[in-house]
Amino acid sequence: MSKSSYTPSDSPSPNIKTTLALINAYNEWDASKLSAVLDDSLEFQILPKSLGRPVSTKAEYLDNFEKNVQPMFKRFHLTIHDLVETDSAVASSEGESVTGAPYANEYVIFLYFVPPKEGGDGLPKISMVKEFVDSARSVKFFTEERARGVAAKGTETVSE
Repeated sequence: MSKSSYTPSDSPSPNIKTTLALINAYNEWDASKLSAVLDDSLEFQILPKSLGRPVSTKAEYLDNFEKNVQPMFKRFHLTIHDLVETDSAVASSEGESVTGAPYANEYVIFLYFVPPKEGGDGLPKISMVKEFVDSARSVKFFTEERARGVAAKGTETVSE
């Protein structure tokens, strides 16, 4: 997939600002910035359903991100290919696991927003994420990465 040609307007909508903050949080690999754009009512779903992934709350998602996902990658970058003001985004990622394995995936992400709360930063928060991934690529990478992690450490510590 080609590099992004998406450039935000000079005055993006509040939802686009929040979406860009989400992408920047992932690109900076910063859980606190990620938490800041997610509403406490978050429901995070990785799809398709055939992957068997449960819907996660904000706390569950961030816990998994910090304990399992962040430690697995030494580099990760999301690229926006299309961003449509209908609260959805098409993106891809590339990165490198801590074992040196390359990672790449494609996504269609649907974001649902709640209005900003009084006293906050004035931006809406994300209340639901439906993230569609290349399921075959995800299963293959994480299965192989777990095996590499087991071989490198002698115990199974790597999970999705």
